[in-house]
Amino acid sequence: MFINNFFLFLLLLPKSIYEKMGVNTHHLKAILTTKLMMDERRPPSIQQRQKKKNAKPIKWATLGTMIMSALLGLFFIISFFISNDTVTQFFLFFTFFIFLLASTLITDFTNVLIDIRDNAIILPKPINDKTFLLARLFHIIIHVSKLVLPMTLPSLITVGIKYGSWGVVTLILLIPPVTLFTIFLINALYILILKVSTPEKFKNIISYFQIVFAIVIYGSYQIVPRMINMSVLENYRFPQTSISLLAPPFWFAGSWEFLYHHNYSIIIICAFILSIIMPALSIWIVIKYFAPSFNQKLAMISGSDTAESVNQSKAIASSTKKTFAEILANLFTKKGAERMGFLHAWYITARSRDFKMRVYPAIGYLLVYMVIMILRSRKDMLQELQNQTTSGKFLFLGGIYFISFVIMQALSQIKYSDKYKASFLFYTTPISVPGQVISGAVKSSIIKFYLPLAVLISLFGILFMGIQILPNLLLGMSNQLCICFLIAYVGFVEMPFSRTESITVKSGGFIRGLISMLIPFILATVHYLIFDYTVAVLILLALSMIAVWLVAGSVYNKNWTDLKVGYQD
Repeated sequence: MFINNFFLFLLLLPKSIYEKMGVNTHHLKAILTTKLMMDERRPPSIQQRQKKKNAKPIKWATLGTMIMSALLGLFFIISFFISNDTVTQFFLFFTFFIFLLASTLITDFTNVLIDIRDNAIILPKPINDKTFLLARLFHIIIHVSKLVLPMTLPSLITVGIKYGSWGVVTLILLIPPVTLFTIFLINALYILILKVSTPEKFKNIISYFQIVFAIVIYGSYQIVPRMINMSVLENYRFPQTSISLLAPPFWFAGSWEFLYHHNYSIIIICAFILSIIMPALSIWIVIKYFAPSFNQKLAMISGSDTAESVNQSKAIASSTKKTFAEILANLFTKKGAERMGFLHAWYITARSRDFKMRVYPAIGYLLVYMVIMILRSRKDMLQELQNQTTSGKFLFLGGIYFISFVIMQALSQIKYSDKYKASFLFYTTPISVPGQVISGAVKSSIIKFYLPLAVLISLFGILFMGIQILPNLLLGMSNQLCICFLIAYVGFVEMPFSRTESITVKSGGFIRGLISMLIPFILATVHYLIFDYTVAVLILLALSMIAVWLVAGSVYNKNWTDLKVGYQD
């Protein structure tokens, strides 16, 4: 593809510099050419799920990614209308740019950075560490450049309208160094993590960072605009002091000020110098000091999963005390297959990074939503809860029934696993009633993902609404349990963790998903109508508990004839 060849040509221009650093440029070009050719045959991460669902080849994947990047770049335009000070405007722009680019590296290109397949393909060849590392970094640079160009296009147009052609040229000159600095900053962070932590912990650290980052992005998008006072921002000026030089976005904002307005103050000149020196210095530090041990650490990651599982198995086998999961299993499950299903689901959901990435952000989004409700109501919220006004009741029931979406997300994901073929264990052991395993897995998910949130809301409700709220609280919790077991009864046609997500969605799946979303809303509406009638609440509570008992029993007694036997290929 032309764009790949163009980037490759630009990156290989300073061959003499690379050779002085100990890089073999012929090997470097061969590796990059092969990687880019493979990338053209593989859809980008944004569209991989779509391909799995449709089972059709994706066309124009690169073009679609660039269009989405351009749409994201539209948000950067806000920075040029917030303040009247150009340094402040470009400080905000480069802050957004660095933040989004760094997040892209961490969330989308982690697999590129720690691609252990290179160890088996490239390392056996006579290729030195510096060449190997630089090829990996340039591979990431080309990927990111495909995002950077369309992402900065709306801002370039805005700067051209406000500041003319020289403003656009100045910004174009600053985009490459800020991109390089961001890329190598994140890369150095990864290498530092590998140097100070074990390979077993590296993937977990990255996964938790991705989860926290997703929650922070969503929370920032929802909460920050509600807290911004535009009248204050219009007159805000970012301080131009020596302390400001500690902020990398200020380096590039100061450089734009230096090149465009010819501001020759000491702080601005220092910012300009740092914007030139730091990207080049970052490249030199990474290649010079981190490259020798990078590949050794990377090679250890390939065996980290096996080593980790062996260490955990030894720890469990050598322990004479019951674990917390075993105590819960003894309390809430029957001995045998159900208890095994409980522990199996408990440990898998605690160790699977894919499961965490799909479920844990949903919990964070729920917390963000609760913060938004608090910000909207502020002091009136507590008063409305205490007086049990219409808004107070709506808020209370919303909190109870809204958390059902978290448990539904968890239940929908315990069917899937990237190691789904290991589910042969279910079909080779003498399990006469597979519903017992499913029941244990469902109870495990309820206790892990629903119970903590339910206890939190219960304490909050009793604290501010009094003990008289207990019947409504119990009814809401019972209804949630009924929803959970009903979803398991209708939706579980396979054993837990026995299916891959690449399976095409079968007919009727959309209807089941829609019904599962409508059930909490319908129950919440009925609950709201009888909220003040204690007798009606108690009657429905009894009926709800009977329904939980019946549906849970139906899940427990599921036979092999009710399931799709065998894991899915």
